Amino acid sequence: MGSFGMIQNPSKLSLFFSRLTSKINKKVKIAFALLLFVALGMFLYNAYQRAYKPYLYDKNNYYYKAYNYSVKKIIPQRKVVKDIEIEVLHFGKDDFPDNLSTYKVGHYIDKGIDPRRLLLHITFTDKTKIILPFGQVTSTENFFDRYERYFDRKVFEVGPGFDEEWFSNAENYRQMIRRFPGLHDKTMDADFELYLRDFLFMIVPGDTLYQTGAVKDGVSEYHFQLKNPKSGKMQSYIIYGNEGDIPLWDWQAPFVTFDKDFANKERIQEFFDDYEIREYGNYWNGIYHIQFPHLNSFRGDRYNFYKMTFYSDEFTNFPLSLDLTGKSEDFKITIIDSYLQEESRNAKDEIQYVKYSTSKTYDTSNKEAYINDILNYHSYVT
Repeated sequence: MGSFGMIQNPSKLSLFFSRLTSKINKKVKIAFALLLFVALGMFLYNAYQRAYKPYLYDKNNYYYKAYNYSVKKIIPQRKVVKDIEIEVLHFGKDDFPDNLSTYKVGHYIDKGIDPRRLLLHITFTDKTKIILPFGQVTSTENFFDRYERYFDRKVFEVGPGFDEEWFSNAENYRQMIRRFPGLHDKTMDADFELYLRDFLFMIVPGDTLYQTGAVKDGVSEYHFQLKNPKSGKMQSYIIYGNEGDIPLWDWQAPFVTFDKDFANKERIQEFFDDYEIREYGNYWNGIYHIQFPHLNSFRGDRYNFYKMTFYSDEFTNFPLSLDLTGKSEDFKITIIDSYLQEESRNAKDEIQYVKYSTSKTYDTSNKEAYINDILNYHSYVT
């Protein structure tokens, strides 16, 4: 009777449905809010995973977390030459001295990378030093001409070397030979490396070497650390690029990635182990063994990075050019003859030699002898 009475009363029926609808709407709103909260949570979780665990979504690369990531703009360094030594390495047995009693004994390891017959040793006025094999006298253009089918031109704008544009300029050459009256004015050699040797043998104290290549156009230094998978030790690395500061919106965790098409775990470990071995010097060259490691998509693939990884900030991280700020009357150079006797070989075909060295210093008092014995004796530096 009660239900029938409610039906007979329209106002009560309307109130019943109103209350029922209100309850349903309230539950729908709660359910919708819960779904929205769950969807937002899933979105944020997915964004977090992609930012901090991108390897879960990328099956084409190996990922290694980069720690203490920072970036700064750098400017070219300049250094004034104080002392110069050129070391000539003699590998053949024919010219080996009979009496080695007065020679200085040391060791030399030939890693088979370049025919390093000549080593340039320079001490600067700030007391820093560099040692450059003449096998590393290539410049961006010179090296690119040989390997243009294989590599990006940017590869050769960083790393040890000398600026071809300056060191193959005939007017620069004529200015340098004025320091040595009586020196033959040689015709420009088609081989840049042979011609460069003449330039390097005519540097005098007071000359200024300065960085060029990528750094002359403005470049940023990206510094980060990686953990060696085998030893667990943190290792510092530097790469160079052109993107400037880290954007404020860049909240992704930085990673270094290795393309699985070019690298396996064994080759990647070679990259990490070279931090101690330093087979090529202060850098790992990405053109050897594995593809150059790069930061993840926010900080890497779309950025213009140069394809070398350096272990520390050194003067020779960029090609060098020269300002003739020295005076001919300050001429002084030491020529070191080092005779190498093979001692042992390892599994990587690296040869360890016993090195017997003798030296002679030339200055203004015996400059004529230097011109005749060294500069005009072309076979000495071939």
